[in-house]
Amino acid sequence: MIRYIFILVGLLLLSGNPAIGQDGAPENLTAELTNDGFVLLKWNTPGGQLPSRYEVWRGHVSPDLVVAQIYSPTAVQFTDYTVTPGDEYVYMVVAVHSGPRYGRAFTSIRVLQPPNGLSFTSDPITTALVGEEYFYTPTVDTPNPTDVAYSLVGTVPDGMTVNFVVGGTYYVHWHATEVGVHPVTLEARNTQTGARAIQEFTINVASEAGTLRGFVKSITNEPLPGTTMRFWQVSKSSNMTYEVRTDQNGEFLLENVQVGRIYAYAESPNDQYQSQWYINASSIQHALERVLDTGNNDTLTYEFYLFAAIGTPAPVTGRVVNELGAPVTGARISFVRKNDFIRIGDTTSLNLTAPESHSHWRRDIIDTTVHTDFNGRFTVRLPVGREYYTIVEKQDYLTTFNGAETNAMHAKSIRIHNTNNLNYILATAGTTSNTLYGKVISESTGVSKIATVVLIDSELKRGAGGGHTYRKYHSVVTDSNGVFAFDNLPDSPPSALLAIPVDPTLAPQYYHSSGGRTNFTESEELSPLGTIQDINFRLQQTKRSGIGSYYGQVLLRRGAERIPVPGTIVFAEDEHSGAIKGYAITDSTGWYSITGLQPGNYLLHADNPNYSYPVFYSPATPTKSMPATMNYVNSVDLNKNVQVDFYIDDLRFPVGIKEHQPGVVTLAQNYPNPFNPSTTIRFSIPQRRHVTLRVFNPLGTLVTTLIDAVVDAGQHSVPFTAEKLTSGVYFYQLQTEGSTLSKTMILVK
Repeated sequence: MIRYIFILVGLLLLSGNPAIGQDGAPENLTAELTNDGFVLLKWNTPGGQLPSRYEVWRGHVSPDLVVAQIYSPTAVQFTDYTVTPGDEYVYMVVAVHSGPRYGRAFTSIRVLQPPNGLSFTSDPITTALVGEEYFYTPTVDTPNPTDVAYSLVGTVPDGMTVNFVVGGTYYVHWHATEVGVHPVTLEARNTQTGARAIQEFTINVASEAGTLRGFVKSITNEPLPGTTMRFWQVSKSSNMTYEVRTDQNGEFLLENVQVGRIYAYAESPNDQYQSQWYINASSIQHALERVLDTGNNDTLTYEFYLFAAIGTPAPVTGRVVNELGAPVTGARISFVRKNDFIRIGDTTSLNLTAPESHSHWRRDIIDTTVHTDFNGRFTVRLPVGREYYTIVEKQDYLTTFNGAETNAMHAKSIRIHNTNNLNYILATAGTTSNTLYGKVISESTGVSKIATVVLIDSELKRGAGGGHTYRKYHSVVTDSNGVFAFDNLPDSPPSALLAIPVDPTLAPQYYHSSGGRTNFTESEELSPLGTIQDINFRLQQTKRSGIGSYYGQVLLRRGAERIPVPGTIVFAEDEHSGAIKGYAITDSTGWYSITGLQPGNYLLHADNPNYSYPVFYSPATPTKSMPATMNYVNSVDLNKNVQVDFYIDDLRFPVGIKEHQPGVVTLAQNYPNPFNPSTTIRFSIPQRRHVTLRVFNPLGTLVTTLIDAVVDAGQHSVPFTAEKLTSGVYFYQLQTEGSTLSKTMILVK
C-alpha cells in the first residue's frame, strides 16, 4: 500500500502540468470488488462542462494500458472484467474535453484470490403434500459447516423460510397450501471466504398422492448409485415432472407423487451405460405407461437394468489455420455434448425429452478442451457414438463453430466415429478499441446463466452477383458468471444482440433496454463505439413439465422451390398469458422440435434475422391456424407430437413481402456513427401521431429541430447534417404522446 502511495503522489505531481485543466477531472474516483471478483470503478462527473469521452487506464506499477474508451459524457462507472486474481492494479480515469484539455483521477486496488468454490452435496426434496409441512436440510462440501449460511433468493414460495439451529444446522421449512409446481433457488455462502453455491430445484405439491420406488442395476446385477430417475405424471387436473437419484444401493424412493399416468426414465450416472425409458425402451413412444392412484396402485415399483454403452474412446485429430492457411498456435477447441448446448435439433429429440432437463444442474458446459500445437494441430480421445458441438477460440480471431460458422445458430454437431478428422479456418477479428460487455441472468432468481450470445448486423446484405441475402454474425459463449465480451468490433452499422441460454428452463431473447424481445425487428440497435457495458439480459423462465412436442420444418418459398432454413428460432407461447413455454432452433435441414410441453393451446411463431429488416418484413407463416392445440390427458389421445411447418417468402421477390408496422415506439442508433458531416436517424411509431425530433449539444442546448409535425405510422428515416458544428458528442431526442427516447451520436471532423 505504501508503494502505491508513492506511485499516486508521482502521478499527481505529473498531473500538475499547467497545460492540463484539472478542473475537468472525474471526482471521487473509487475502486471496489464485485461478488464475482471483478473491479468496479465509480466516479462523479466533472464540474462544469461535460467531457466528450472517458478513457480508463490500468497498470501494475502505473496506468500504462487503455482498457476502455467510453463515449458517454454522463458515464459514472466501469467494470473491469479482465483482471487477474491476486494482482494489484493502479487505475486512471481520464475525462477528455474539447481542445487540449483533459482531467484525470487515480485509484488502486488489489484483486483477491478467488475463494475455494462450494458445491451442494445434498439432493433437495422435490415433493410435498397439501396441508403438510415440508423440511429439507441442505449440505455443502466444506470442512467447516458452521462457516456456511443458507438463504433463499429470487422468487420464494409463500411462507417458505430458512431456519437456523444452534450448532450450525440450517433447514428449509414450508407449509404447502397449493397444488402445483413451485420453483426454489437456494444459496450457500461461506461467511469467511465468500465462496458460494447455487441450488435450483422445483417442489411438486400434490393433493392426492402415491409413492414411486425401485432400483437401477447393470445387466450384470450391479447396483448403479447416482442414477437420475425422472418421472412424468399426466392427468386431466395436473402435469408434473419429478426427479430423484439412486442411493449407494442403486435404490430410490419418491413419496407424495400426484396420481395419474406415469412415464419413467433412468439416466445413466456415467458413460458406461445406456439410459432408457421403462421398460428397456429407447423412446417415449415405446415406453410403458403405468397408472398411479389412491387405490390398489398407490405404490409403483420400478426395476431398471441398464445395458452397457456402445463405443469406446476413439482418436479425434484436426488442424486450425487462419484465412491465409497459416497454422494457429494455442487455439482452444472445446467439445460440448449436444444436450448441453443451445437447443438446435431435428425430430430425433422428440425421443429424448428427459435429458434436456438436466443441463441446469451443471456449472459449466464444457466436456473436453484441447489446444493446438505450433503446427496448429490437436488430438483428443472421445467416446464413439456421442455427439458434440465444437467451439474454437483464439484471441484476435472470431469464435468459430463446426462447419466454419461464426453464427452459433448455424452450428452443426458431429458424431464421433472410429476415425475423426476436423479442420477449422479462423477469420481475423480485426484490431479496434470497440468492446461490448454484458451479463446473462435468470429474471426470476437473479442467478447468472451460461449462454451463447450472438451479435447480428442490422444491415441486410446481398451475396456476390445478387446471391442470397445474409447478415454478419459474431458469437461468443459467456463464462460461468454469465459475463460475455465482444472485442475488436469494427466501426460497423447498428447491431442487435441475441442471448440463447444453455439452461432449457429459460427462453432466449433479443436485447432491448426496456426488456427482452422475441422478434429481431423489435430488438434495440446498438452501435459499438469505444466500450459499451451493462448490456444485460434477464431471461424469462419457462416451465417444461410435460411430454408433448411441437415439431416441423421451416422452408423458404422461392417460386416452386422449398429450401430448408437453418438458424430459425421457433417459440411456443401460451395463448392466454403470452408466456414462452418452449423454443427450438432449426438445424441444417430446417427441422426443429419443442419438447416438454403440457396440454393446452399455443401460439407458435418463427423468427429468422436473415429474412427480416426494418422496412419490409417477411414473417414465417405456419401451416396450422393459431392457436395450435395439444391434448394427451387421456390414454386414447394420440397427438402428443404435433407437426407445424413454417414458410418464409424470399425477400428478393415482391410476392409475400408485407410492410411491417411496429408495435412500439422505437428510436434507432444513427448511422453512420461517428459521422462527418451527415448521418441518418431512424425511428418507428405504431400509429399516426405528433412527433418531435430534436438535437442537443452536451450542455443541453437545442441545436436544431428535425421534425415537429404529425407523422404516419411506420418506419421513418431523417437525415441530419452538421457542417457548422464542432466535433463532439450530441444527443438526439424523439418525443411522442407518452414516450420520450434519447440516444447519443458523435461528430468527428
